[in-house]
Amino acid sequence: MATSRIKGVNEQISTYGASGFGRDYTSLSTWEAATDNNLVSLAQSEVLECYDDAAQFDDRTSMAGATTNASYRRIIRPAGSRFGSDWQGHKGVVPGPGVTFTRASGIGFEISGEDYASIQDLIMSAVDNDTNETTGGDNTTWIGIINIDCLGRGFNMSDGADGVVVNCLCINQDEHPFLGDIDDCYFLNCTALDSVIGRGFNEFSVDPIWINDLADGNFDDDFDGGSAFLEENNASGDATAFGTGSRINQTFTFQAHGSIEKGRLSITDAGARNYGQDLSAHSVFPFDDDIKWRRRVAAFDWDIGCDQYFSIYPVIDSLPGGSLNFGRRIVR
Repeated sequence: MATSRIKGVNEQISTYGASGFGRDYTSLSTWEAATDNNLVSLAQSEVLECYDDAAQFDDRTSMAGATTNASYRRIIRPAGSRFGSDWQGHKGVVPGPGVTFTRASGIGFEISGEDYASIQDLIMSAVDNDTNETTGGDNTTWIGIINIDCLGRGFNMSDGADGVVVNCLCINQDEHPFLGDIDDCYFLNCTALDSVIGRGFNEFSVDPIWINDLADGNFDDDFDGGSAFLEENNASGDATAFGTGSRINQTFTFQAHGSIEKGRLSITDAGARNYGQDLSAHSVFPFDDDIKWRRRVAAFDWDIGCDQYFSIYPVIDSLPGGSLNFGRRIVR
């Protein structure tokens, strides 16, 4: 069993939240500067656990400059245990509870040249620019992120970085929800709905890898059709989800949640449910959970997109994260 969530070795945990709650930090950039160290020499990982102390935080940081490796890294994630009463993150539902970041102006979160950095299970809402960017750095991971009503691009993987975007959801993104402009860039079990401008999954000058991704209702096309290095078991509402096992011109049925489609498949869905590829033994990033941390159980077919409709076993969050294998480098 391999959860998609990444953990570090010898985690040194700091807390983040609103003023007056006794958290270690009320500024992301202050934590970033304080932990911008040689973590390999210190033999520790630095983790910032965020609390849902406020409806939203107008805050951001760029993770850059720490010396890291496969064991010792920096991670930003919600506090608590996913299936416990102390969980501070989202539950795969929007609108809903969870640590939420906005930006009245400027870019959202960024990983800039730092290897192995990981950002997990946050909500980005109404960010007034590109929302999540990796601009340099290897073996980076964006896991379980929800973007809703944000401007700019949703997940922009560029400038020589490589990494994985997994179990992420973009709704009403102003530009391309998922953009890959680097080799060794994997978008796995992600969902892009109703972008205002651009394609759901788009590539620029080089070829990303798209597997088990769902796109529907995006402004230009759902996928930059047929141009990615590898496309497998993707699904689109138009005719652009090319590749092995892909499904085109599909009608998707989501569970209603207020006035917003949240990307959670309905039992009546015939477009994406049961049509995914089992990635539990994937050579680069094996995992078997979804955006809600629920297991994609081997006894049932995998669904395409960030949500697995039926899943009865929780992922135990004390287990180590998945592995990354880029060339001859392996991360466990």
